[in-house]
Amino acid sequence: MSPTTRTAMPDDKDASFKALFESSPNRGRARQLRLGDVLDVEVVRVGAKEVFVALDGKQEGFIEAGALRDADGKPTVSMGSRIAARVTAIDRETGSVELTPLSPEPIVTGVSESPEGAKPAAPDNAVVTGMRVKGKVAGVERYGVFLSFEVPGKSRPERGLIPAAELGVPRGADLRKAFPVGKELEAAVTAIDERGRIRLSVTALNAAEEQRAFRDYTDRARPEATKGEKKPVGFGTFADLLKRGK
Repeated sequence: MSPTTRTAMPDDKDASFKALFESSPNRGRARQLRLGDVLDVEVVRVGAKEVFVALDGKQEGFIEAGALRDADGKPTVSMGSRIAARVTAIDRETGSVELTPLSPEPIVTGVSESPEGAKPAAPDNAVVTGMRVKGKVAGVERYGVFLSFEVPGKSRPERGLIPAAELGVPRGADLRKAFPVGKELEAAVTAIDERGRIRLSVTALNAAEEQRAFRDYTDRARPEATKGEKKPVGFGTFADLLKRGK
């Protein structure tokens, strides 16, 4: 192979890769949304009448501001807030997309592996897998705890079961003593069956938050690894952790 051929190959590969990237159907294009789609969205503007959120590409959607205000009329979100919302109206002529908030928290990744693909059990059900909820203990049985929680857009609270194994307490623990009626709890929706029964998990929510905290830590630490000595930044090796525990 001649030197000319060898030097041309990287350019050819770069050009081919660039061509594939430029022709990618998802690059810079807005996602084809459908009514009922549940999205994890970020607030980009908070107006007097609408709250605007970022969608795929350069597209934006809006939520009526009244749906994101507390009892005193104050906004419950600000620029940069992430929430779960459902597409409720699409104007195909103007491209305007209206959404309704489902939760003041984003979809819990790890519980719902594909946040944007999360679906409710039924079209009129405002609860989706991966949703983070906060409520109060409404009942305790030997097999688990029932949690009652509010859902935006619904006049009555929803009710879900947190099985004993998903509560994060030792096996055989006295659930009535650990979770008295009225106690506040946060959990993630892990499943909704065909009858609309909701299954929740405290351990899944805690695990997802630990993973997110670890990702945030490593994202912040990564730039530091390029400064000064070439020393790994992080928790160290498994052997290092064992040494610290001694």
